[in-house]
Amino acid sequence: MKDFRFTVMLVMLMLTIQTIAQPRISIFFDHVAEIARQENISIQDAAQRVRLLGVEGIDVRVSINESQMKMLDSLGFQHASAIADINFVKGEQPEAVRQAFDFMHRYNYSRLLVIPGLLPENASAGLMDDVCKRLASFVKEANAEGIDVMVEDYDNPRSPCYNTQTLDRLFAASPQLNHVFDTGNYLFCGEDVMTALHHFRERIHHVHLKDRKAQNDRASLPIGAGIVPLKSLVNELLQSGYEGWFCIEHFGAPSMLEYTKQSANNIKAAWKSPSFDEVLSTRRSIRSYDASKKISEAEVRELIKAVQNAPSWANQQPTKYYVAISPEKLAAVQDMLGGNKERIINAPVLIVSTFERGKSGFFRGQQSNEVGDGWGAHDNGLSDAYLVLKARAMGFDTLIMGMRDADKLRELFSIPENETIMAVIALGYRAAEPRIPTHKDLDEMVRFF
Repeated sequence: MKDFRFTVMLVMLMLTIQTIAQPRISIFFDHVAEIARQENISIQDAAQRVRLLGVEGIDVRVSINESQMKMLDSLGFQHASAIADINFVKGEQPEAVRQAFDFMHRYNYSRLLVIPGLLPENASAGLMDDVCKRLASFVKEANAEGIDVMVEDYDNPRSPCYNTQTLDRLFAASPQLNHVFDTGNYLFCGEDVMTALHHFRERIHHVHLKDRKAQNDRASLPIGAGIVPLKSLVNELLQSGYEGWFCIEHFGAPSMLEYTKQSANNIKAAWKSPSFDEVLSTRRSIRSYDASKKISEAEVRELIKAVQNAPSWANQQPTKYYVAISPEKLAAVQDMLGGNKERIINAPVLIVSTFERGKSGFFRGQQSNEVGDGWGAHDNGLSDAYLVLKARAMGFDTLIMGMRDADKLRELFSIPENETIMAVIALGYRAAEPRIPTHKDLDEMVRFF
């Protein structure tokens, strides 16, 4: 036992040294207790194993007992967020409010997630107004005591904070109220998680990382093993300045310890942005895609933003993109790709790339040199290069295809006659690691004078 404790202390020291280079990962105390039950060990032993996985923070309910808090503190868990069930649907809750405040001050927690109860079926608009007022009053009082109050997108249609619309109503009533962003619950209410992230970015003070098999499937999965775009979410948060916690959540996991290990590893991998050299060296033309992994419209928009930075003749920006993301359009485009159809059958996005003729390579309507519209194709290639490299940086894979039925594509997307259809680009996640092709020797490509 002494050797094990020494190992834990050593890992804790290393984690402290590496804080700048690692994501801040927390976990629900409920998950630690579940590990203890499943593995038939003590809660302290379970907590020690979780710490060894690189989990530094703990999310606890304000009802946790003092001995458990002391044990967590002794193992070096940082106080990520506290959770309080304060049922403002039923009225003022002075006892629950005082319990929450007492806990926050006693254990020096600064972030408090409030679960405000569930509305009855067919609740009146007046009841929701009352909930907004009670919560706003609580937030004002909590802020005065140095407590940051948050609500999450809760996976129940009767919740006062179920989706973007209901959350906006709460935030409008209480400008100081902030958001715990639950990555799996926006899918449950039928909203795009990346769109919700952009909408609420300024209010996000804590993150629950939860994954789903499908939009309406609540089955537990390790984070990064389902349809939630983990890498895009983490990178978007980091790029916008988020410095908070990423809390692992998979209630109901059949093997909580193994899920926690996988989740922690996947978060670390997503947190690490690849270097430009890594992007270049790992980009491949992928001819087999993982059918279980999807890409959202918001992610495609983020991807194509990179193309706006691509160079073009006199900044003419002749490239246009037509994105097939709906099942109907995907199926239609697949049938226009000849022998490539079977290779990209599981790709969740297909992008048609075109360029406007008479722009690049022209000045005042006159062709500027012998290449003419060849410059449009040149600029289109530069834009496509930006697209596939940004895709790889986001963790996606691509295949640029020249075999396609241009006439049918033009009709399907109503592409104007003055645009030349160049390529169709498959976008998705590789199903297997591709072979590394051989490349020409450098001296075959370059001559110096």
